[in-house]
Amino acid sequence: MKNDIKLDEISKVVLETLDSDFNNIEILNVKVHSDVDFEGDDILRIEVVFKGDSKPVDTSMLSGAVRHIRPKLNDIGVATFPLLSFISDKEAKGMALAAT
Repeated sequence: MKNDIKLDEISKVVLETLDSDFNNIEILNVKVHSDVDFEGDDILRIEVVFKGDSKPVDTSMLSGAVRHIRPKLNDIGVATFPLLSFISDKEAKGMALAAT
């Protein structure tokens, strides 16, 4: 990426934002890594692991999470677009995302 982005700081912002906005979901882990999309633009791939099954989670609420996170990323000087993936801890076990 062009900017020296602090991935730990981004992870913290994402976790704090989701915790405050979606208090019925327990976030276990947030993994952030920089990437480039198919057009060559910088992006942030953010994997959010939550406790439980994915069925009780309101998907419309999760799909709007980017609108909550982007202004807070801008506040810390990060303009890179975040792509969020939400994964239950049950689904993440085989993907090595739940631990750490």
